[in-house]
Amino acid sequence: MNKRTHTKCLISVLYGDCDLIPRRNLWATLHNLADNISEEPWLVLGDFNAVIDDSEVNGRAADTTASMTEFRNCIMTTGLIHLPFTGCPYSWHNCSEGSRSLWKRLDRMLVNEAWLDKWPESAYLVALPSTSDHSPLIIQGGNRGTDHGLFRFDNYLAKRSGFIASVNRIWQHKIPGTAMYEVVHKLKALKTTFRQQRKAIGNLSENVKLAKDFLDKAQELFTTYKEDVLLHLVKCCRMVYSVAVKMEENMLHQRAKLQWLKHGDQNSKIFFRKVNSMRAKQRIFQISTPTGETLTDMKEVTGEFVSYFTTLLGGPRMQRNINLEFLRHHIKHSLTSDEADTICAPVTLAEIKDAAFDIAEDSAPGPDGYTAGFFKASWSVVGKEISEAVSEFFRTGKLLKQVNATLLVLIPKVQMPSKVSDFRPIACCNVIYKIITKIIVKRMQSILHLLIDYSQNAFVPGRSISDNILLAQELLAGYNQAKLPPRCTIKVDIQKAYDSVDWDFLTAVLKLFEFPAQFIGWIEQCVSTASFSISLNGSIYGFFPGARGLRQGDPMSPYLFVLIMEIWHTLLHFRVHTVPSFQFHWKCKEQQILDLCFADDVLVFCKADIPSISVIKDTLCEFAELSGLKVNPHKSQIILSRAAQQDKQQILEFLGFQEGCLPVRYLGVPLSASRLTIADCKPLIDKLETRIAGWNHLNLTFAGRVQLIRSVLNTLHSYWASVFILPKGIIKILEAKIRKFLWQGSTGRGYAKVAWEQICRPKEEGGLGFRSIMIMNQALMLKHLWKLIQPDSESIWVNWILHYRLRKTTLWTFTGSTGSWGWKKMIKLKPFLKRGTHYRVGDGSTFKLWQDIWHEQGPLCLSHPEGPQLTGLPLDALLSSVIQHGQWSWPAISDAEFNEVSSQLPPIHPNSPDEITWRLNSGKFTVQSAIELFQPHTNQVEWHGLLQGRYKIPRHSFILWLAIMEKLSTMDKAWLSHGDNGCVFCDGHFTETHEHLFFNCQYSKRCLH
Repeated sequence: MNKRTHTKCLISVLYGDCDLIPRRNLWATLHNLADNISEEPWLVLGDFNAVIDDSEVNGRAADTTASMTEFRNCIMTTGLIHLPFTGCPYSWHNCSEGSRSLWKRLDRMLVNEAWLDKWPESAYLVALPSTSDHSPLIIQGGNRGTDHGLFRFDNYLAKRSGFIASVNRIWQHKIPGTAMYEVVHKLKALKTTFRQQRKAIGNLSENVKLAKDFLDKAQELFTTYKEDVLLHLVKCCRMVYSVAVKMEENMLHQRAKLQWLKHGDQNSKIFFRKVNSMRAKQRIFQISTPTGETLTDMKEVTGEFVSYFTTLLGGPRMQRNINLEFLRHHIKHSLTSDEADTICAPVTLAEIKDAAFDIAEDSAPGPDGYTAGFFKASWSVVGKEISEAVSEFFRTGKLLKQVNATLLVLIPKVQMPSKVSDFRPIACCNVIYKIITKIIVKRMQSILHLLIDYSQNAFVPGRSISDNILLAQELLAGYNQAKLPPRCTIKVDIQKAYDSVDWDFLTAVLKLFEFPAQFIGWIEQCVSTASFSISLNGSIYGFFPGARGLRQGDPMSPYLFVLIMEIWHTLLHFRVHTVPSFQFHWKCKEQQILDLCFADDVLVFCKADIPSISVIKDTLCEFAELSGLKVNPHKSQIILSRAAQQDKQQILEFLGFQEGCLPVRYLGVPLSASRLTIADCKPLIDKLETRIAGWNHLNLTFAGRVQLIRSVLNTLHSYWASVFILPKGIIKILEAKIRKFLWQGSTGRGYAKVAWEQICRPKEEGGLGFRSIMIMNQALMLKHLWKLIQPDSESIWVNWILHYRLRKTTLWTFTGSTGSWGWKKMIKLKPFLKRGTHYRVGDGSTFKLWQDIWHEQGPLCLSHPEGPQLTGLPLDALLSSVIQHGQWSWPAISDAEFNEVSSQLPPIHPNSPDEITWRLNSGKFTVQSAIELFQPHTNQVEWHGLLQGRYKIPRHSFILWLAIMEKLSTMDKAWLSHGDNGCVFCDGHFTETHEHLFFNCQYSKRCLH
């Protein structure tokens, strides 16, 4: 017990047996303790002699799968939570050298939810081991941090009565100065008002507890004395309690940023847990300097961060005269005068409001502390002057430094950050600044596709990340085959990409694309007037002006970076075509494919020889000199195929990159020359397990778990499922884990009451509306086949497939066996695509007569292979060859069977072009409609309306669903475990079956009526 605060806590110090079987006694003991500890804060620490997964082992030997699984299950079912830690990544070393050296994280601290509620910023230090083979664990923190006077607008204040009036009182004052200056100072004056309101409201959690106590006392008095005045008191207390709960939920929702809870269970524990977890993870207690010194004094720690980021983003700026005119005639497109006029048109009030309301209400505020939720709620008062301030910027090109002040929030890039460089600085910008840059972005989006080559797919409207992955997969196909020519794929890692952009280079890029001077001025003002402070442990440190880089968190930065990387692409092509000895990668020359870019993720392809790789290396160096974007050779790698050992060694020494191997991780997924394996998909499985483990201590209801599955777990695999046909074994594992979470939750006990196939049926057919992973996977992949039959596609993957795989045929007649494993699996979905596709015959100028499915018989070259010979029309003939003056005009032939074709012809629309439409929707393909092609259906049930509706409580609906399905745990189903199956309401005279409990039991009848 803490004698000063009278706070009790329980601390369990343990030692786990080295062997698996005896160690199970420890897991059983922890289960027993967890069952008897609920309200008290509980800390469990010691040497568990087990690890969670392979990442906690470094060396020759890993724990068995059974050991890791049992440890994970123990943590999940006891509801214990990993306490964040700093210091050594491993807590034990076997004191051996060389290949026998082994590091493990055997020691750790775990806590329950009550501990984090009491001490949300707890963490521990894994200190240096000294003379032991184990590191000591030192508990740190524990007290809730304060905001040290920082202002942050809480969105719940906007929902209180009098909010608009309080804003209006300040806003009606006139402040001399520019429109932007006036807005800034009125916002500053409003902070005092909102601080006073928060102080008057007090602690929201304490308010909820107090309101609940009053409600309980009022209800107790009413049930005792049964007077009308007490009933009125109960109603008033209930209203006060509801308001207090809603305010607390709004505040926690804003802090936790859990979007899926908007339509899920109202469970403040989830919010508290998320907020406490975020605080604990973001807490920084120590940092290591580049010299290896460990800093623990907070003044030194904060100084190290400020110094590092001042050097990275600030420091002296040298003006450079960068000339890119030599690339003038090699860029894809430069702006025309009409396009320039369009993006520089006067900004409208509608544009400003749309930009403001496009910002998420709960997004992190900038240094001024105001969220987008504040501006949306008060737009009727502040909208006019905000619009004037934004319009003023676009007229004058001047931006107040207060508006462009930036707060850097540090996000760990690795699981156990120890150095300043292990943190990624995310820029929190003020809402007014975001409104300005969102307007600029909206205008850039309208012309970006004209400027950017198809090899870049990030942030270009209409393009997809999947094109990069699909094409890279095709080019890597055959890397394990001996008969193909030598080739290589270079995976380039750009060091501190966004943070290193040279501003003079950015200006030169904009001028090269012939952006108008006014537009360039807007961008330069936004980029070059930024100033920075660092948020660390709830306080702000440092203040320095920027000198380089694009802010991660600025809406404009990704689009500017795409323009910069277009110069890389153009420069590479320019240099390649000036060096005759350069040779393209296999199956890349005809389409001139050299690289694939998605933001700063770059793949480069060429023949595996020194002359070709030399061009790549020289261009990377030249681009770094121009742009400031340098390559990190330690993280970059080259994957070689069919290169002789002597050539391979020479290439590696020359390039200076690491040698990579397949599968290689690209854009978050593994690329391989062979099919996807379960081992390749382990990151996807781990991600699912991590999400579930983070919820297991919350004691969620069935309805809460249903909402989590729908909103989170059923979407985790979507990215992978949009680029690969997932192996059936992976789908089975994923669905088994989701099914276990639904029925067992945090207890680890229970069984599946309803078959998974039934659960995945639509709600109208008696299911819960879950999506089968296999069906979703097939529908997502069908989208790529749909793109293959669309004319004029901008997809680099589609154009490559049409050129190399479907060169002399169409998708419908393709029967080849070449290509990547992904392509071979994808084309097996053709029958489903055919069912959903309709060919509407226009003038016949684009449809293939023999190879497209414009006829109900399908491709005529398959149903009537003799057709070309009989008619004299070649295999690649267009449909227009049998259309004249808007009518069918087939050659006269005597073949009776073929004449059936001409008797079943579809109508012609001669005044319109040929068109391919989607049958299942309004003519446009959607994944949602494609699901219907794969989803098996049964008859609709009459009772589905009982479970759905605005006012239906989710947990009640789930129980009712189980009751209708006759899957509730009535005594007749549970008698084996209880030994008695009699109805307790009927003194055991009748067996408690579903029918008896709901229809025959006299007690139930009285309750229901």
